[in-house]
Amino acid sequence: MTTTADAPPTGEALLPRAMEAHMAGRLPEAVALYRSLLATTPFVPEIWNNLAFALADLGQKDEAAAAFHAAITVKPGYARPLIGLGNLHNAGTRPDKAVLHWSRALSLEPGQGALTFNLGILLQEQGAVPEAAERFRQAADALPGDPRLVSQLLLCLNYLDRPGEQLLDDHRRFDALHGRLDQPDPPPHANPPDPDRKLRIGYLSVEFRAHLGGYFLAPLFDGHDRSAFEIHSYSILPEKAADRLTASFKEKSDGWRTVDSLGDEALAARIRADGIDILVDLAGHSGLNRLPALARRPAPVQMTWLGYPNTTGMRSMDYRLVDGITDPPGVAEGHASERLLRLPAPFLCFRPPADAPAVVPLPAGAAGAVTFGSFNKLAKLSDSTVRLWAAILRRVPGARLLLKDRCLDNPGTAEAMRDRFRRAGVDPARLILLGWVKEPAGHLSLYNRIDIALDPTPYNGTITTCDALWMGAPMVTLLGERHAARVGATLLSAVGLSELVAATPERYVETAVSLAQDLNRLMWLRTGMRDRLRGSPLCDEARFVRALETAYRQGWRDWCAGQDGGGPDQP
Repeated sequence: MTTTADAPPTGEALLPRAMEAHMAGRLPEAVALYRSLLATTPFVPEIWNNLAFALADLGQKDEAAAAFHAAITVKPGYARPLIGLGNLHNAGTRPDKAVLHWSRALSLEPGQGALTFNLGILLQEQGAVPEAAERFRQAADALPGDPRLVSQLLLCLNYLDRPGEQLLDDHRRFDALHGRLDQPDPPPHANPPDPDRKLRIGYLSVEFRAHLGGYFLAPLFDGHDRSAFEIHSYSILPEKAADRLTASFKEKSDGWRTVDSLGDEALAARIRADGIDILVDLAGHSGLNRLPALARRPAPVQMTWLGYPNTTGMRSMDYRLVDGITDPPGVAEGHASERLLRLPAPFLCFRPPADAPAVVPLPAGAAGAVTFGSFNKLAKLSDSTVRLWAAILRRVPGARLLLKDRCLDNPGTAEAMRDRFRRAGVDPARLILLGWVKEPAGHLSLYNRIDIALDPTPYNGTITTCDALWMGAPMVTLLGERHAARVGATLLSAVGLSELVAATPERYVETAVSLAQDLNRLMWLRTGMRDRLRGSPLCDEARFVRALETAYRQGWRDWCAGQDGGGPDQP
C-alpha cells in the first residue's frame, strides 16, 4: 500500500515545480513535468502554452507548434500561443505566417508595444510599408519612453510618398519627445575656439565594418589630412559583430572606443571628456542610432551625414552634409532642421569592392531578352515603383524583371510580390525572384544577370546603385522632390549619365524602354562602365576628402565666430 509520503505529487504540486524548472533553464525537466500534468489535466491551455515555449527553447519546433495549437484548441481566444507560433515562423522561413499569427494575437490583446514593433519590422521587410508605419505608431504610443520606436517610425515614413515639409514635422516630434528640450542647457564646451587649429573629429557609427563602412567610410580614414585633423571613432557595433574591416578602422583611428554598452548620459560625457570638436553622426534615425546622446550636445559642432536620407529634426544637430542635387538650394531648407552644408556633388565617395567579379558580356545576348533588375529592399518597392516597372515591362515584350532581397526566400513574400505585378497587368512568370546569398562576391555576381538597373521611388538606392554601376549595368532613376528621391540623380550625374535621370514618371518609362531597345548602346555602356566610374567624381577619394574637410573647417569657424552667442545660430 502506498503511503502518503510515497504518493506521486498532485497537479497542484507539479505546476510550481514545472514552472520553477522552466524559469531556471532546466528545460527537459520542465517538459517532463508539464507532460505529467497534461496527462491528468489536458484541458488547461496555460500548461499547453508553457510546454510549447519550453519545447521551442529546446529547438523542438514541430512539437512546440503542436502544443501551441493544442492550447488554441482548448481556448480559441488565447493570445499567448499565437505569439509563440509567430515566433516559430519568424525564426524559420515563413515570416508571412508570423505576421498572421501576431496580428491575430494583437487583435485579442492590443497594446503590446514590443510585439507591435516586431510586427512592424516584419511588415516593413516584406514591403507592406503603410501597414508597418501604423504598427510603429502604435508601438511608440504604447511605449512612449523608448526613442528607438520613434526612430523606426521615421525611417519607415521615408519609404512613403510623403512631402518633405511633412516629414520635417514628423521628425521634429522626435526632438519634442526625446531632445531634452525641457532640460537646462549643457555647460559650455572647453574646446579652444581657434578657427585654424588642428581639429578632433569624432565619427559615431555602427558601420565600422564591411557593409557601409567598406564602401564609403574607408576613403576617409585613408585620406584625412592628419596634420589638420585627428580622427576618433565611437563604435556602436558590439565587439562580437566586428569583422575584418573593423580592425582596419580601429588601426587607422587616432582614438577608438566601443560604446555600445554606454547609456546616453555616459556616452555624451565620454565624447565631451575626449575633447571632440566636431562630432559626425553616421546613423540619423536608422539602425542603432544614439541621437538621444547627441541631444546632450557632447561636442561644440554636431553634424549628420551618410547613413540616413533625411533630417534628424533635432535642434542639437547643427549641420547636415548633402549636395546641390540631392538638396537644391531654396527648396531643401524647408525639409531640414539643420543647416545644410553642400559638398560638391556627389555627397559621398564610393570605393569599389576589391573582390567584385568581372563584368560579363551583355546578359541579353545569352538570354535572348533584356533583363531589368533591382537589388533594393522590398520596403523601397512602393506602389508607384511597381506601377512604373510594370509599365516598362508592358512596353518591352519578352523582357524580364529580376528582384533580389533576402525576404524573397519566403514563399509567402514572393507570392505577394508576384500578386502585386499581376494586379499591375504583368504576367508574374516574367519575374525572377532571388533571396539571400551569403558571400559578397556571390551577391555581386548576380548583377551579371541584369542588363538595366531600375531605381525605386521615392526612396532611391545608394549601395545598390553603386554596385549595379560597378557591375556594368546602367540605371534609370526618377528625379523626386526630396533627398531620398534624388540620390540616384546625384550618382548618375557624377558618372556622366545624367541622361538616365528622368524628370517625370512618363520620361522614366520612356528612358528605360529606349535603353532596352538599343543593345549596341547597352553593350557600349557596359564595357566602359568601370573606367567611367574610376575617372568620375564618385570614385575620386582625394577630391571628396578635401571637400569634406573644407566643410568641417567651415562649420568649426562658424562656431568659433559665434562664441559670444554660444554657438552657431539655428535655422
